[in-house]
Amino acid sequence: MSFSSKIKDELLKITDMPPCCVHAMAYGMLLFGRSFNEYDISIMTDNAGVAERYKSCLESTCGVKPECTVSEAGKYTVSLRSAADRKKVLSCFSNTGNEKFVRIDRGNLLNESNSADEESESINCCNAAFLRGAFLSCGTCSDPNKSYHIEFVAPFRTLSLDLMKLLTDFDLKAKHMVRRGINVIYIKDSANIEDLLTLMGAQFSAMEIMNIKIYKDVRNLTNRRNNFENANLTRTVYASVDQARAIEKLEQSGLLSELSEDLRTVARLRMENPDMSLRQIGDLCSPPMSRSAVNYRLKRLMEMAEKPDNHRPSSEVNQFE
Repeated sequence: MSFSSKIKDELLKITDMPPCCVHAMAYGMLLFGRSFNEYDISIMTDNAGVAERYKSCLESTCGVKPECTVSEAGKYTVSLRSAADRKKVLSCFSNTGNEKFVRIDRGNLLNESNSADEESESINCCNAAFLRGAFLSCGTCSDPNKSYHIEFVAPFRTLSLDLMKLLTDFDLKAKHMVRRGINVIYIKDSANIEDLLTLMGAQFSAMEIMNIKIYKDVRNLTNRRNNFENANLTRTVYASVDQARAIEKLEQSGLLSELSEDLRTVARLRMENPDMSLRQIGDLCSPPMSRSAVNYRLKRLMEMAEKPDNHRPSSEVNQFE
């Protein structure tokens, strides 16, 4: 099951709505369905639940009985065959079907019977119901494991811009684009997608995105830490190899045995512990040495190995005693 289907199934479980929200949801499904005019009012979907909700919303809101057919490909088409029924539905939402531009009439998102005290709450719930209906008709959401993207495909430019304005009224960063001649309103910010899903009533889907984000953040942090540790280990190994070669060269030349005790101790510990960090080698010294002290002595050993004739043991003994 796709993530879009999960969201729609969750939205379809919302059945306990006041009449004003049922009206607003039906309006969203109608406007963003296949067509909404005097010649055709219909929706086409591959989701049986969406088809049934479209049908029931029209029956309860407008008192009409749409017909539902299923194609061999599994596509559900719900439509009104009767011109009288179409006129009744259009009138129910203050439309004639001959509008030059299809727009969102926000008067359909608020029950006129509400009192002034109830108006703000009703606006929020009815707008949420409208967006729920619009998503059921034309919305999709990508799998959050792959990307963050939710969109509404609108049949008309004016309608798509009205939808974008409605979304921005809820501080959702929606954008508009035209894809192959089709108007699309989309959101890519994961936090905004979570807010939109929560607003529409798909809280579990929003929570799933949050959990996936947390998992991704932890995984990325772990990967960065592992990469950092691996890089440090690689540098330690390469440096250890170079240091071991220098110490072997000093030993073969007979200079190692004539160096100060500190230098010989660091050289011995490096040869015995090629994988250890400088700090770990310093901890093994008695008394313990700092990382910088160990690093300085190993650098001196490497310099002496490069130019043994220019570094006499006596000077090194005097320096570290």
